Amino acid sequence: MTTKKLNSEIEQYSDWRERVRDAVQNLSRFLKSNNITDLRTHHQFEMVLGSLVDDNLSVAFVAEFSRGKSEMINTIFFGDYKRRILPSGSGRTTMCPTELLYDPNRPSSIRLLPIESRKDERPLFELKDEEELWEEIEFDADDVESVASALHGMTDNKLVSKAYAKGLKFDLLESEGSEIGLPVNEYDEVEIPSWRHAIINLPHPLLKQGLVILDTPGLNAIGAEPELTINQLATAHTVIFILSHDTGVTSTDLELWNTHLGGLNEQNISKKKNKKGQADNVPPAYNQGKLVALNKIDALWDGIRTEAEIQNEITAQITETSKALNLHRSNIFPVSAQKGLLAKLNNDEELLQRSNIMVFEQAIAKRLVPQKRTIVVEKVRSSLDSILESAGSIMGGRLKDADEHIAELRQLSSKNTDVISHIMLKVQAEKSSLEVDMQRYQALRAVYAKETTKLARILAPERLEKLIAVTKHNMAKCATSMTLQKTISKYFERLNYYLNSAIEQANEIAALSENITRDFEKDHGIANFKVRRLRLERYKQDIARLEAKHSNLKETRTLFFKEQMSITNKFYESVCSASRKIFSHALKDANNWNNNLMVPMETHVREHHTQLRRRLESVKRIHRASDTVEARLSELNVQHATLVKQNDQLTAMQNTLASLIEEAEQANEVEEPEETETAEVLYWEHKTNF
Repeated sequence: MTTKKLNSEIEQYSDWRERVRDAVQNLSRFLKSNNITDLRTHHQFEMVLGSLVDDNLSVAFVAEFSRGKSEMINTIFFGDYKRRILPSGSGRTTMCPTELLYDPNRPSSIRLLPIESRKDERPLFELKDEEELWEEIEFDADDVESVASALHGMTDNKLVSKAYAKGLKFDLLESEGSEIGLPVNEYDEVEIPSWRHAIINLPHPLLKQGLVILDTPGLNAIGAEPELTINQLATAHTVIFILSHDTGVTSTDLELWNTHLGGLNEQNISKKKNKKGQADNVPPAYNQGKLVALNKIDALWDGIRTEAEIQNEITAQITETSKALNLHRSNIFPVSAQKGLLAKLNNDEELLQRSNIMVFEQAIAKRLVPQKRTIVVEKVRSSLDSILESAGSIMGGRLKDADEHIAELRQLSSKNTDVISHIMLKVQAEKSSLEVDMQRYQALRAVYAKETTKLARILAPERLEKLIAVTKHNMAKCATSMTLQKTISKYFERLNYYLNSAIEQANEIAALSENITRDFEKDHGIANFKVRRLRLERYKQDIARLEAKHSNLKETRTLFFKEQMSITNKFYESVCSASRKIFSHALKDANNWNNNLMVPMETHVREHHTQLRRRLESVKRIHRASDTVEARLSELNVQHATLVKQNDQLTAMQNTLASLIEEAEQANEVEEPEETETAEVLYWEHKTNF
């Protein structure tokens, strides 16, 4: 059977997400039909709706080889297939990063990217669109043997010369004491994977609902494929780190945890905590759910140890793991993936309980779905808060204008030409004043545009590429480890300098915008606008995290040509690639901010101008005796009633969105695991029948 808890959680999340999508869509239609939107609003709605349609939940499984990672995936997600789907066995199995997902527009298949594509310096996400680079093996999704047979090919390896392996940028185990790299045999040959990446398209019930499973092949492959760490692991909503109970946390396990899973972020980046106990300046990706599985506890079921002895050994291993990883005990689960799979194959409920897999599945569900709900809530809030505020202000302005016009006309109990002329002159003067101020504003726009161009230039990719080129050139000339350390440190200093300059420039633009909006508010009574500040500080946090993650590049004690080349390559592939991504996002944020900063005020000014024009035309009609006061008041009262109804509809839509967000927050509070409830307690509670 499919994992009930996880399936139920994802179904509930999917239902909630659909209700959010419907609410956003209804709001978009309402604002458009009542002319309360602008191009900025349309764009924001398209982005929110697009993200809700293409939404997914990602869970990444990370471990060194022979920890039982593929077996764990088979057990949790494919137990109902009644056989192993992912290749699993002793020694190295999965040798390339693997994604399991469902795309209804593609056939059921496995797509394999040949290892030779490592010579192509383009990022992996670009290569995914190059169909001719991939080999595709289709299978019958209803035939388990067909699925398993197709997937077995992704474990293919081949022997190549040492030079060939180096040409593909693999690290090799050539020096004494080295633990990271591929071994070289006595014939100077290296066994390398045949494939660089695998994408499995399978119509599994959970995958159909948007679940994406990432299977990673250990430290060697992650180090060789930095994009896997930078893009996929960093954005996974839940990360499952698998250890073997009999070995505990080895040095390579610890290296993998500290370097790629953010194990050091709290030590290296921030000690300041918010009310939830999280570091304030740690980006969301670092606060994602992380669970540790202490696999292979069935090795303790030897018939010799007593239950008390088994319990003591598990408790001791959890304690040691908690200390080594600096992770709370409630996130560490003793399990047996192999026995869990066997239990599911044989419908053995007692063995399934003892394997502790069900408890572990529930823990995944409790972290995966709330994490994703939080991300969706923040996205909806950040995109729609300003839209709703602007829409409410426009509706309020329309009601205010209608009230003022009705009050003016009620002064005209008869054809009082003097009063009509006075009202007409008053509205005409206000309209003319607004038009003059708009001309003055257009002149200021030239200054504004100049300042925004400066901001874009600070974050321009050309500037970053020049820094990367200079840094690589200087690294190649370094004669000592100390000069290499200084060169790398200088690189990060310049990145921070660029971001600090961008923050300073953005603050100047915001101050200019505040002055402009304040003048319009003072002179024309237009709503008080809150100029949104550009928040680039989080990208400085990304840079700090990147520097902490790759601090090992600055710790080399010797600098032979081989080490120098290796460090330079890793710097370019990992640090520079991540830097480009960070600055690309920062520039995108800055451009969106620049383009949209003054749009709300301009929208309100246009709306105010339209209302003044309508009021003036209304008074002119009465002045020309082409209309009566009573007839016009009757029209205005109908319009006022319509505006009140529209305002009530907008309020109802706001309340619907607010209740959906509150529902998500309440669900997350309920599902947030208690840190006092440790994994071993849960394990022994489920073991009472043995």
